[in-house]
Amino acid sequence: MLGLALWGIKLIAGQVTLADILVDIKATPVHLLIGAVLSAAASYVVLVGYDWLAVRHLGYRLSTGTLAAASFGSFTMSHALGLTVLTGGTVRYRIYTRAGVKPLDIALIIALCGWTFWLGIVAVAGLGLTIAPDLATPFRQFAPSVERWAGIILLTGTIAYWLLAAFWRREFRLWSYSFTIPDGRETLLQIGIGAVDLAFAGGALYLLLPDVGAPSLLTFLTIYAVAMVTGALSHSPGGLGVFELVIVKLLPDSPKAGVLAALVMFRLIYTYIPFLLGLVVIGWGEIAAWRRARRMGIPFRMVSEAAIAPPASSTTHASPRPANPASGPATG
Repeated sequence: MLGLALWGIKLIAGQVTLADILVDIKATPVHLLIGAVLSAAASYVVLVGYDWLAVRHLGYRLSTGTLAAASFGSFTMSHALGLTVLTGGTVRYRIYTRAGVKPLDIALIIALCGWTFWLGIVAVAGLGLTIAPDLATPFRQFAPSVERWAGIILLTGTIAYWLLAAFWRREFRLWSYSFTIPDGRETLLQIGIGAVDLAFAGGALYLLLPDVGAPSLLTFLTIYAVAMVTGALSHSPGGLGVFELVIVKLLPDSPKAGVLAALVMFRLIYTYIPFLLGLVVIGWGEIAAWRRARRMGIPFRMVSEAAIAPPASSTTHASPRPANPASGPATG
């Protein structure tokens, strides 16, 4: 998929020049750039809700700072590098073990965060494909007359899963580890948070697009969702190349130089600048852990173990609810 995307981008780039793209970047109004930055920042704030829901479902009570560091650090890494479970998952493991969360629970947190992402995207894509009137132009050139049926299938799948979560409260067991899926209320929160995150992230790119040939916001969010899914399935770093190709091809009425200029600015605002900030957050956490190890007089590699099994006089960092069968005792 990455190879096809790069080939497609090469064909598209042959129709415009770098000078054309730079002209469009310089012509972008400052207030739209500020709006895109604020929209992208709001998306990262909403992303903390992914971790909050997952941690809450397992019964842990972690500080807002821990949740924000784990969420921002992991998402900025996975957005830029791809391979979400490996990159973002490693960051979550590093931060949450220090807060006293069990490794198996961390694996479920990673899975639940990913599931929130997919629920939001499927819900928005299903709604957009079903009711957005101007989706015919970008989608029917590839699959005539199926976009509405695809939307109905996606919405039906979302509703079916919600009914399952609400009324089928079964405990799953993997060897000695047991867990339950989020209930109906938590699933609605997952869908809502995932959809709002998509709206803010897609809205940042939408503000940067040229006015000529721009679709309605709901239509574009559907296009954005399709591009995100395709980029995620490609596992190229941050969907690079694949995401851009889908956006350009599904906006046939927009000037290609303007769309490519918007994509360049979006990558800087939403992916690469947050990636650098994420490195700062992760580095600061490592420095803080190193200082803590020095104060405790233990090797740096044992900071996480010390968080899970501290001296009796230390304070609690994570307190799971005993009522939730997915969580076991975890103290910090």
